[in-house]
Amino acid sequence: MSETVRTRPSALSACPSFVAAMDIVGRRWNGLIVQALAEGCTSFSEIARYAERLSDAVLARRLRELEDDGLVERTIVDARPPAVRYTLTGAGAALAPILDSLTEWGERFTPPEDDPQDVRAHGGTEQEA
Repeated sequence: MSETVRTRPSALSACPSFVAAMDIVGRRWNGLIVQALAEGCTSFSEIARYAERLSDAVLARRLRELEDDGLVERTIVDARPPAVRYTLTGAGAALAPILDSLTEWGERFTPPEDDPQDVRAHGGTEQEA
């Protein structure tokens, strides 16, 4: 006698929307670039100063990717010399408060760069905020 194995959507399966969102947000530097734009940086050089450890080549590639993903809009300003401005789309602006929450989480539970042994990284006993 053969047993019928009933299959059902697993509660442990990753939500496709979550996976797609993390594919964008999880790319190195994307969150920082979105934060720079949310803080008012609009030119390539302003974003580069905000994300100082990011090379120009990587910044250019990430801005193109974020534009392709629908989070960033690139506008050429008709001026002498021509200028390029970057702004967040509605989807990009909606991501900004989520990144702010992620920053708060990082401040609370990850060690400062100068103290890799900080107790927060190990679920320490820091009081609830």
